Amino acid sequence: MEIKLYHTNDIHSHLSTFNKIIRYLKDRPDNSYYVDLGDHVDRSHPYTEGTLGKGNVELLNEAHVKVATIGNNEGITLTHEDFNALYDEADFKVTCCNLFDMEGQLPRHLRLHVIDEFKGVKFGFIGATAEFTPFYKALGWQVTEPLDAIRKQVEAIRSECDVVIILSHLGIFADRRIAEEIPGIDLILGAHTHHHFDKGERVNGVLIGAAGRYGEYIGEIKLQFDGRHLVQKEARLIETDELADSEDHYYEEGRDLLSEVIHHSLISLPRRLYSASYTTALLARELRIELDADCALINSGLIVEGYEGDSLTKYDLHKMLPHPINPVKITLSGRELKEVIAMSSKHEFRDEIVKGYGFRGDVFGMYVTDHIGYIQSERQFFVGDQLIDDHQTYTLATLDMYTFGRFFPQFVQNDKAYFMPEFLRDVMQLALDRRFS
Repeated sequence: MEIKLYHTNDIHSHLSTFNKIIRYLKDRPDNSYYVDLGDHVDRSHPYTEGTLGKGNVELLNEAHVKVATIGNNEGITLTHEDFNALYDEADFKVTCCNLFDMEGQLPRHLRLHVIDEFKGVKFGFIGATAEFTPFYKALGWQVTEPLDAIRKQVEAIRSECDVVIILSHLGIFADRRIAEEIPGIDLILGAHTHHHFDKGERVNGVLIGAAGRYGEYIGEIKLQFDGRHLVQKEARLIETDELADSEDHYYEEGRDLLSEVIHHSLISLPRRLYSASYTTALLARELRIELDADCALINSGLIVEGYEGDSLTKYDLHKMLPHPINPVKITLSGRELKEVIAMSSKHEFRDEIVKGYGFRGDVFGMYVTDHIGYIQSERQFFVGDQLIDDHQTYTLATLDMYTFGRFFPQFVQNDKAYFMPEFLRDVMQLALDRRFS
């Protein structure tokens, strides 16, 4: 007997492509089983923003997904309450073994594992998500070390199941470790690092499948059984570019959901990548004020689209700042702050196309500061009108995307306070309320 297991991951609200996937999966024979590995939700899409991810759940229902796990975009871009409500209308089961509230309880609708009998075979699914500890903590969740959590669940269900499958939103390197270190696993389906394997990867007898990002591929795993005993497993990818296009009305629906006018005053908020603009100055200043910080640092490419008019809507603001990026306040020594200012003055990423880190624009642009001064010829650095003291501590209001180490290594180890669930568009709305109300 053959069972075909289809998997998707990291759709990131590319809903036009997912529409094609829905149609393809609906046409599969009855020996097909479909799972999703998280990051289907991405609030950069107006439909996702307008429905707070519940529209994505409806689409997963339509695709007849059986089991899913969560990605960081489900877990850390929604409020505690909205995440608890995300799967209220789900027709499928959700598993994640390493996420709990502060009392140690699972989020609503989530399970440590799922056992599902299909075509006479008992499948055991164990989901796990990436360990973004400070972000989850700021939202009232605790995320635990995933490998130990997975090992515990494998030991708990192995004797009850014919096949054990890990739904991993942990990344390629974690998946390889799981295959090497945890016995009793038949298949790992991977996500998070947007990698793909054309025919899977075999590690320690475990087949690992991965289907890239944005719905570029549908993963297909062929499982051959002799009775209930798994005797063969093979992986391949189906390119969605080769599937027929389908009508996408979700963007328009999202625009309608976000049509509320939030400012009737005449407002000009230009987008400028390589020169100063009122828009970035306004955002940087408000970021400093709202975080009660000494100074602020952002980049001009955050402004994806400018606005000029007298009826600013939530949709206009979302187009301007679609990123699921949260503010963060970082404590730095004076010496470290000087290093950051000097690095930012070089604008080394100004022309780069940036992918990931929550950034949903294209070009990174120039760094923009607030309440910071720098006289390069004299190597003098200021916060406000005061020279920076190497031995004093300062607070910098900035972006969580800078804390992953690529842009400023100084930010990785320093004390940080994440402001969640506010996004930059929420900060900009506060700035406009302050300026025009």
